[in-house]
Amino acid sequence: MDRPVTVGVCAFPSSGRALDWAADEAALHGRSLRIVHASVWERFEGATPAEDLPERPAEAAALDEIIGAAAARAGRRRPGVRMQAEVLPGEPVDVLGEAGDDAFVLVVGHRTHGGLAHRLFTGSVGPAVAERAWCPLVGVRDSASELPSGFRQVVLGVDEGTDAHAGHVAFALQEAQARGCDLVVVHARSPQETRHEPSGLGGSPAADALLNAAVPDRVAVESGVVVRRLVVDGAPQHALLQVADHADLLVLGVRHRHGTVRRELGSTHHAALRHAPCPVALVGSP
Repeated sequence: MDRPVTVGVCAFPSSGRALDWAADEAALHGRSLRIVHASVWERFEGATPAEDLPERPAEAAALDEIIGAAAARAGRRRPGVRMQAEVLPGEPVDVLGEAGDDAFVLVVGHRTHGGLAHRLFTGSVGPAVAERAWCPLVGVRDSASELPSGFRQVVLGVDEGTDAHAGHVAFALQEAQARGCDLVVVHARSPQETRHEPSGLGGSPAADALLNAAVPDRVAVESGVVVRRLVVDGAPQHALLQVADHADLLVLGVRHRHGTVRRELGSTHHAALRHAPCPVALVGSP
């Protein structure tokens, strides 16, 4: 079964960068592109007898314009990619969460300035979908005039619980391989880790062992990806964002919330979605 690259679009221009990234991703991996717009009105219409519905030419035209413009933009950017574009009834979190059940990757966009759209979309939809989606979720900001692509590196954030079988490790390797990029494996050492470390040595045996366990030399050789390992001192939400300044993609793992099937997002995930200068992939554990 073809698991498409699925992207959620809305009426705001912030969808454009996400749509571009999704179209590029579909072309890169030979996947189809599925463009989805969630409409609460469509859900209302489907549950209401036709004779009780008000006239809605404006709403219908707006939906057609949103999804039609998105399909046209993706077609111009990647004319060889197979695609489907559809309006689905329901709230964005529910619609996108379900759409991600059979997706190769789920892409959402967000605005980078304040206002209601920022609070609703970035502060609610992206993280909420990431908590329930079983596929990788990629958040794309609208701040840059072009998507970052010139750094030629994918950044992978790892911590004490990361090993070579983690889902975000495999995803990062896959993306670096497909893009012909280096993979930069980064661990941010907290103040607790550095408290007893001698100053000026630029690393530690524990941190080095953690990085090597996340992406062993054998895995790097088998993938054909150039792997570089980096230890950065400081809180992860700050240290990773600094490294992401020179990345085409930042990849972070998301674990299950204890006792539930949902993923658990922490402060680092939220900071990355809001502030990372490059697209951010949140990938759950298998």
